Amino acid sequence: MRISLLLFCIFSLFSSLSRGSSIPFSPIVRSYSVSDYNAGIQNWSITQDDRGVMYIGNNKGLLEFDGNNWELHELPSKNIVRSVYIGKDGKIFVGSFEEFGYFERNSLDSLVYHSLKDEVKDFRFHNDEIWTITSAHGEIVFQSFGSLFFYDGHTVKGIRTKTLPLNLFQVGDTVYSQQINGGLFILAKNGLENLIERKSLGNSDVVAGLPYNDGVLLLTQKGGGFVYQSGKILKWHTECDAELEKYSVNRAVMTKDSCYIIGTLSNGIYAIDKKGRLLWKENTDSRLQNNTILGLYCDADNNVWAALDEGIAYIQNNSLVYYYEPPYRKIGMVYDVLVKEDEAYIASNQGLYRIRNRVPELVPGLEEQAWFVGEWGKQILCGHNKGTFQISGSQASLISDVRGAMCMKEVNLEGRSFLLQGTYTFLNLYNEEPSGIWRFLRSLGGFTHMVREIEMDPQGNIWVKHLRKGLFRFRINPDLKRVEDVRTYMELGDVKDGDFSLFKINGRVVFSNGETFYTYEDMNDSIIPYESMNEQLADLKGIHSVSHAKGNLYWFVSSKMAYLVKCEMNVFRIEHRIPFSLFDGLSIEERAAMVYDKSSGSSYLCLNNAVARIDSDSSLLYKSSIRRSLWISAITTESEWTGKIKRLSVQKENKIDADLNTVCFSLCYPVYNDYTYKVRYKLEGLSDQWVEGDRSLQKKYTRLPFGSYVFKAEIYNENEVLASVTLPFEVLRPWYLSYWAITGYVLIGVLLLLLLQYVVYQSVKKKKDRVIEQQRIAHQAEIEIQEKKIIELEKEQLEADLRFKSKELSGVVMTNIAHQEFLNSLKEEIQQQKLSGQYTRKNLDKLLVLINQSIVSDEENWNMFQANFDRIHENFFRNLKQQYPDLTAGDLRFCALLRLNMPTKEIAKLLNISVRGVDAARYRLRKKFNLSQEDSLTDFMINFK
Repeated sequence: MRISLLLFCIFSLFSSLSRGSSIPFSPIVRSYSVSDYNAGIQNWSITQDDRGVMYIGNNKGLLEFDGNNWELHELPSKNIVRSVYIGKDGKIFVGSFEEFGYFERNSLDSLVYHSLKDEVKDFRFHNDEIWTITSAHGEIVFQSFGSLFFYDGHTVKGIRTKTLPLNLFQVGDTVYSQQINGGLFILAKNGLENLIERKSLGNSDVVAGLPYNDGVLLLTQKGGGFVYQSGKILKWHTECDAELEKYSVNRAVMTKDSCYIIGTLSNGIYAIDKKGRLLWKENTDSRLQNNTILGLYCDADNNVWAALDEGIAYIQNNSLVYYYEPPYRKIGMVYDVLVKEDEAYIASNQGLYRIRNRVPELVPGLEEQAWFVGEWGKQILCGHNKGTFQISGSQASLISDVRGAMCMKEVNLEGRSFLLQGTYTFLNLYNEEPSGIWRFLRSLGGFTHMVREIEMDPQGNIWVKHLRKGLFRFRINPDLKRVEDVRTYMELGDVKDGDFSLFKINGRVVFSNGETFYTYEDMNDSIIPYESMNEQLADLKGIHSVSHAKGNLYWFVSSKMAYLVKCEMNVFRIEHRIPFSLFDGLSIEERAAMVYDKSSGSSYLCLNNAVARIDSDSSLLYKSSIRRSLWISAITTESEWTGKIKRLSVQKENKIDADLNTVCFSLCYPVYNDYTYKVRYKLEGLSDQWVEGDRSLQKKYTRLPFGSYVFKAEIYNENEVLASVTLPFEVLRPWYLSYWAITGYVLIGVLLLLLLQYVVYQSVKKKKDRVIEQQRIAHQAEIEIQEKKIIELEKEQLEADLRFKSKELSGVVMTNIAHQEFLNSLKEEIQQQKLSGQYTRKNLDKLLVLINQSIVSDEENWNMFQANFDRIHENFFRNLKQQYPDLTAGDLRFCALLRLNMPTKEIAKLLNISVRGVDAARYRLRKKFNLSQEDSLTDFMINFK
């Protein structure tokens, strides 16, 4: 009784919250297409086992889904699986065309199919397609359009019915069956018995029956709903009777909080409470892939699964997060939301929208950018690109024409309350009249910046955030006309000129540069890092917006996630995370913001072309008593050398072959509505450290050495470990490391050691002999080298002596030449004296004979000089003659004197020519050597080789 009362309270609260919202919010839908599950397009029925794994009847067979991995199990006939049902013993019963049976898990945790068709005795199948499976009177019942089959766990019995059953559905202990073109029957032990005539149910087929207080709610395809209670039939009226009749009801299921989920053939799904009020609906105008609902199922967590004519839908009915996206209108990026009892306003970059009767319409005149919409006292005010407007229904009245009204904050100045507004240019001040109406007072002087956020600290300082970069702090002077004491902050930490965020936590002004939180320290009049917040909220990066929810709860919003943080005195703890991946396809960028509604206790997340409603009170949700476990579904071992793969059964003690030492663990954690849990792994025996994993729930260890290990995995969040699994296993020793092999290795090692010792001895001996021989050879070579050096030195000494003697000889020759010249001159003088007659001819002739005997010919002198010169100057004349063959003997002599670097006058004397003759000889040689005017002839001769 207490549980029923609790469920009723939760339902009542949930229903009133959904019903009271003027915005038609609906649950988030996650769609699965063929590309996700890799099977047939159509899906027919859905169920869930005790572990939480989902099973879907598909055109290609039975689909299995654990939240991460899909697996298709085909029937031997490869036919469609129309119906799925899980018995109390865990068997998964399936029905197909002229085929039915069950899947059961083997030792490897794999599903194996067992057919029951051949167990039917004395029955001839004729187009019997199993559309429904249920249990009745301790038996499993399979229904086709012309037959019923009963399985008691051992035998199967088939009967042909007198009427044609359209379906089977169970309410409580009673199984009902709608007959084709007939009435509603119940399944008794003796067969089908008529219960209600067709005309009493709107002359339409009953497609579903659900509990309704102490009776049964019967939903027909075209005639609406009827309540059957105590033998009476009453019409069940809803807000959408016309739509249900128009779009044909096909399936229905009741959630655990007593909400009726009705699937149609052509317009999706409707959620209706017991009083017939529409809570939400999903179709292709929202997030449903297809409007034809072929199967519905409410899982253990009170969320809804839909088998569609095209794909599968998971509808998060039991969630704190609902969303609204207009089906036919793109409202743009939402900046603010105001929700009233019978209407709502949305401020976006397309203008201000008013939603009434579930229809959004632009408020006339407020097209273009709308920055905020809020309620102050008795007024609804909208900050717009054109100015500030007072809103009443669909009417907008301009109260300030200062363009670009981006934000508004109530502040206390001089003991009175004012509204301070940031715009594209000025700060505006509004005061409250006695009637409670806010009026524009003035624009404040002394400050002209684009202000996006405003906060006031306890010291009376006003902090504002620039639209693009930096922060400002100032005060408003007592006459409320100007801004004074303006301080500019263009740097927070390492970030300069950044788009900083500004917010207030428990009365304290806080800033963020996207990486670090800062706060204002009034004692030092400086901005300092907020150490406790940075330490405790280290994971919160890129925060661009923070808003108060209720009490000490605050929303921290980044571009990827919203965090609900409990903020106490320097104690911060993340209570809840909302990843924006929930809103698939709704881009958010860095403009997402959270708006808290005090009246409903809900928060509204502003998205692109949509708004999400987030209820922070989790007591609104259905609390499942089932705590999902984590288990290892498969162990796969592999050899990286051969590529061999082997799948092992999961046992308490698992032994793995040494050659298959690459081990992959596949895990299951069938939770579908938790987007924030984390996974970590540890392999004791390899490492004592936890390693973070991803949500694929697979962990692979490569080439493990032999030994004992314990594999551990945990699912956890910020507060606790949600599930864990531990599995010990052993990698066996390879054959080459067995004890017998080791003994053999020792014996072989001893023998090898002895052999090595002998080899080493022989090697050392040979090495010594080789060293001795090398030393002898080296000594002999050294002696030969020394002898060669002595010979070379002697040769060099002889050559040096030869060069020295040659030089001396050259000097003698030169002296002889000079002496010869002197004798010649003396001879000429004597001859002249002889002609003059001063001396006797006889005496002079005798003297001339002696002189002639002493004179050597010029040719002999130059030949002797040339020979000695060649020795000294390394074949100078020979080389010169080879390179310049047109040189004369006189040229060669002249070149030799130039190489000796003799002065011009000396050359003239030696050659017995004038100085001009020497210059002429130089000129001729320059031409023969092709020397330019800049080149020195003497240097050329000295350097010639």
